[in-house]
Amino acid sequence: MQNVLAGLADNPALPERLVQPLAEAGDEDVRLLLARRDDLTETRARALRAHDDVDLWTLVGNGRIPWAEVPRDDPDLLVAAAQAGIAPEAAVREPAAHPDPQVRGELALYVTGLPSGVLAALARDPEPYVAECAAQSAELSGGLAEELARHPHVVVRVEFARNAYAPPALLAALLADGGHPAPSRCDACHRRPEPCADHAPGVRRVRLAAAANPATPPGGLEEFLDAEESWAAGEFAERTDLPDHFHPRLAAHPDAYVRRTVARNPRVGEPLLRMLADDPDPGIRRAVAENPAVPLALLTALVERERLPREPLPRILAATDAELSELAASRVAQVRALVAARPDLPAAQAVRLAADPDIGVARRIAPHPGLGEERLAGLVERHGPPVYGAVAGNPGCPAALLRRMARDADSVRKALRVIAVHPALPPDVVEELLADPDRRVAGAAAAHPSLPVGTMERLIARAAARRRAS
Repeated sequence: MQNVLAGLADNPALPERLVQPLAEAGDEDVRLLLARRDDLTETRARALRAHDDVDLWTLVGNGRIPWAEVPRDDPDLLVAAAQAGIAPEAAVREPAAHPDPQVRGELALYVTGLPSGVLAALARDPEPYVAECAAQSAELSGGLAEELARHPHVVVRVEFARNAYAPPALLAALLADGGHPAPSRCDACHRRPEPCADHAPGVRRVRLAAAANPATPPGGLEEFLDAEESWAAGEFAERTDLPDHFHPRLAAHPDAYVRRTVARNPRVGEPLLRMLADDPDPGIRRAVAENPAVPLALLTALVERERLPREPLPRILAATDAELSELAASRVAQVRALVAARPDLPAAQAVRLAADPDIGVARRIAPHPGLGEERLAGLVERHGPPVYGAVAGNPGCPAALLRRMARDADSVRKALRVIAVHPALPPDVVEELLADPDRRVAGAAAAHPSLPVGTMERLIARAAARRRAS
C-alpha cells in the first residue's frame, strides 16, 4: 500500500486538501516525497512539520518554510536556509563561525553567493576539511585561488587541483610538481607537532588530481601516459585538445579503461579506431561505436558482430539524410535498427522502417513521434507484446491502443510500467493498474495525473483505516 501512497505523493494532480490526510496515512518516505513537491504551500509545509520524522532540511532548503519560522538553534537548517536564499546576510555568517567544522564545511560546499569575506574565511579555516570544501567553490577570486594552490595541507591542494573553475596556470603548476612551496601537512601529521619527513606521496596525489582535471592545460600530461597508476591516463584520454602523438600510446595502453576512454575520443584517427575495433575487450569495441567521428563503414561492420546499446549513437545522430537513406536500406537488420533509434529521423524514413519485419527495428522505431495511430497499431498487430513497451513510449500513442495493450493478458511487467505513465492512458485503465501485483506499475498508476480525485480519497481513507487498525 505504501508504494501506492508514494505514487499519490508524486501525483501532480493531488489536490492541496489531500496533502495532510496523505501525510497522516503514509510513512516517512511518503512524507519526504510530499516535502519535495514543487507546489507545496507554506500552509501544508507547516502541517508536515507536525510529524517528527519529516525532513526539515528539505522543507527549508526548498524554501517551503519562511525565514521567520526556521529554527535558529539548528546550524544545518541555517545552512539550508542560506542555500535556499531565504536567510539574511547576518544569519549566513553564523554557520561560518560555528564550532563544528562539519557545519562550516557544508556552508562552503553547498552555498553559492556567500557574503563578502565569508568564503575567504572558510578557505583560511584552520581545519583542513573546511578549507578543502572551500577549494571546490566555483567563486574563488584570483588571490584566494593562489592561496589554496599554495595551501600547506595536501587534501586542500588535491581538492583545488580537481576544481574545474581553477585558473589554468595554477593547475599547470600543480601538475608540474604539486606547487610551491611543497605541502608540509597531510592527514597523518595534521595534529602532530612535527610534520612527516616526506610528503612525496601527497605531492603525487595533487599531481594526479590536476592531470584528471579537464581545465588543466594538456602540455604537461605526457609523463602520465605511462604512469605507475595505470588508470591515470584514462582520466584525460577523451580530451579533444590532446596532442596527436598521445593517441597511439593511449590506444596501445595496457589498461583497458584507458583504451576504452580513448576509443570515444572524436580526435582519434581512423587507423587507430580500426585497431581498437578489434580489441579483445567488448567494452572497447562498443566505445568505438559510440565515438562521434567513427567512419560509417567501420560502425556498420561493428554492428554486424557486436551487441550495441538501444540509445541512438552519436555518429547516427550526425548522419546526413543521404547517409540515413543508405543505412535504412541495408540488408543487415542491426544497421537498420541503428537508424530507427534516431529520434529526429525524417518522416519518410520513419514510415519506411515502421513496416520493417525485424522486431529489433520495430522496437526502435516505435517511439518515433512521426508515426500515426495506424502505424503504431500495425506494429502491435505484427509483433504483439514484445513491442508494447516501445509503442507505449511513443508520445502519440492513442488511448484505445494503450487500453488494449494494458488489458492484454500477455503483457509483460516491463511494458506495463511504460504504459502506466503515458499521459493519454484513460482513467479507467489507470484505476485498474492500481491493483497490479507489480509495485512499480501500481505506484506509477497512483502518480498518474488522470487518476480521479475520488479514487485518491478512497485510497487515502483505506490506508488511514489500516494504520488505525494496526
